[in-house]
Amino acid sequence: MKQLTLYILALLFVACKKEGGMPAVTGIRPAVLHSSTQELTLKATDRKAVALQLVWDEAILQSDAAMAQSALKNKIEIAADASFSTLAKSIEQEASAISYTHEQLNSLVSGMGFVPGEKKALYVRIASRLGANTDWLYSNVVSIAVTAYAPIQDAAYLYLANKELNQFSWKLCSRKEDGVYDGFVRLDQWYNFYFTNEESANASLIYGSYPLDGSQYILYSGADRWNCWTSLGGYLYLTADINKMSWKETSVESLAVTGDFNGWSATATPMAYDQAAKVWKATITTTAAEQWGIKVLINGSWTWFFGAAEGEGNCALYTADGSGFAYDKVGTYTLILDLTDPKQFKYHVE
Repeated sequence: MKQLTLYILALLFVACKKEGGMPAVTGIRPAVLHSSTQELTLKATDRKAVALQLVWDEAILQSDAAMAQSALKNKIEIAADASFSTLAKSIEQEASAISYTHEQLNSLVSGMGFVPGEKKALYVRIASRLGANTDWLYSNVVSIAVTAYAPIQDAAYLYLANKELNQFSWKLCSRKEDGVYDGFVRLDQWYNFYFTNEESANASLIYGSYPLDGSQYILYSGADRWNCWTSLGGYLYLTADINKMSWKETSVESLAVTGDFNGWSATATPMAYDQAAKVWKATITTTAAEQWGIKVLINGSWTWFFGAAEGEGNCALYTADGSGFAYDKVGTYTLILDLTDPKQFKYHVE
């Protein structure tokens, strides 16, 4: 692309002030932005290939006093509306160009609410200024018609990786294979992590948070992603939806066993978390086999609990009415609930 020489600083008048010795400059003109395309259909099959390049004219600063080129600050602003009423992304940039792969741009626009298969306009401009006490000057607005694709669901699990991507202590599962993952984890408050589709620092998909203040729960796989972090800490229920590019955390304050043996009380038989073994335990005393089975209530809720599932020693997570899981022991035993593998929650009795 032919380099367009743009004199952003046309020196109309220079007056050196003694206090600070800084030249006063006027006549600054905005940058000119160019896009490699005006319409783009993103493709999962080309997700590592470059999809979009943005280039703007390199400003040449002119002054009667020495002034470094780096004195001029540029940032890229991206929005879903031509008025830029809500910025979806703002990136400070020293170079006069930036590029996005299909995957990076798809992750960006998905986080902005673009629907897969539907064409929607993306708006980009460059903001420039000289010094923190000057107003931003804006370039021309480039509009790009972008069609996003549905995220690839190529993993049964999403793993929680630490910031160094060398520990994968917990995982979420998409049991319905629909791109919606969930699971239970134990994390310290403000713990920093990523979601990955493999237990590897070289995972083909690494999701962090969208790199914009207030976007903690928006998933983003671009190279400039921020790490995710938990505001709550403790034992948590996490969900991640890679269709909507979002995730959510819910605090698990308590688990409690209920059944005929305690009059179906929601609080009489609490479970305790064994952090070393990563399991929940409760002591249960029964005088007869449980006719209707037992349930494990989460946070005392009758609409969020573990109940019946196919297969011996299995239990399922319910958010509506459901049967209790089998319990035929008579006497005093320890019920152990293992939620470490969200593909199949398990229990056993000792």
